[in-house]
Amino acid sequence: MRYRTLGRTNLNVSEISLGAWSLGGIVRVRDRTSKNADPCGYGEVAEADGITIVERALALGINFIDTAPIYGDGNSELRVCKALAESGRRDVVVSTKCGVFAEDGQYMRIFTGDVILREVEKSLKRLNRTTLDIELLHSPTIAEFGDGSGWKALLELKDQGVVRFVGISVFSEPGQAREFVESGLCDVLMLKVNLLDTTMLPILELAQKHNVGVMVRESLAGGFLTGLFDENTQFRPDDQRSCWPREQVLDSIRRADRLKFLVRQDRTLAQAAIQWVLSLPGVSTVTAGCGTIAELQENAAVSDIPPLSPDELERVREAISKTS
Repeated sequence: MRYRTLGRTNLNVSEISLGAWSLGGIVRVRDRTSKNADPCGYGEVAEADGITIVERALALGINFIDTAPIYGDGNSELRVCKALAESGRRDVVVSTKCGVFAEDGQYMRIFTGDVILREVEKSLKRLNRTTLDIELLHSPTIAEFGDGSGWKALLELKDQGVVRFVGISVFSEPGQAREFVESGLCDVLMLKVNLLDTTMLPILELAQKHNVGVMVRESLAGGFLTGLFDENTQFRPDDQRSCWPREQVLDSIRRADRLKFLVRQDRTLAQAAIQWVLSLPGVSTVTAGCGTIAELQENAAVSDIPPLSPDELERVREAISKTS
């Protein structure tokens, strides 16, 4: 495992970090426009299995874990806490988020100051900590961000020492990411960057210039960059991808198929996709999720694989320039 500095935090974190969404299992929630409870997650994971994955991640050199309250309705945070307590490790950095949560079966997205303070307090209890390493606003849209009272609350918590470092996981607006980076107040930025979605690429160099740590999420585009899906794939009912529009699924499969030239005897498509992200300027860590030990080990092994060649990078640029 190789390590990188997470921007101005000066935290030395593994370039592959553990995304703990799947480890919390699923929570079925309704949004405000539906009476049906849809799965939020990628399938059920037993508590013992989730804890075992965290323990194995630590053994593989991973020292950075990302979680959030909505992941399994708090179960992800609880399982991360239990696994770290059993390991006795005190050098592991944990990032969590606020603003997205489940309440009485309802999917909630609220970023007001009072709600942020309440949700941070809940995360402190679930993680059994008096201080959180990193707290991020959980991907508010510009409209949801509103007057910024939630962000102000986070900054106050940082001043009080309740949170060491603060930032935002950006939903999809590069302009919003740019404002946070240039504000001088954002320590850590979480962005979606992968071979099927390069919208945030211009932000990476800007973040590097301002010494903002960058966590990259969804490096495998919801699993489509594993190359394991085809037009006959049927997702389980407890997998949120089963609710995605069919055309969206087929489009992702078609575009991922164009990248299969990256597969080699010593490298899977998933590993190549993560390597590509790690080759980008300003990236501190790739937050890779997994639901099994095998997936975890495949992700962590990326550090042992030679980088993509200039020829491969050129072919990648040609492939991702095609939008459909």
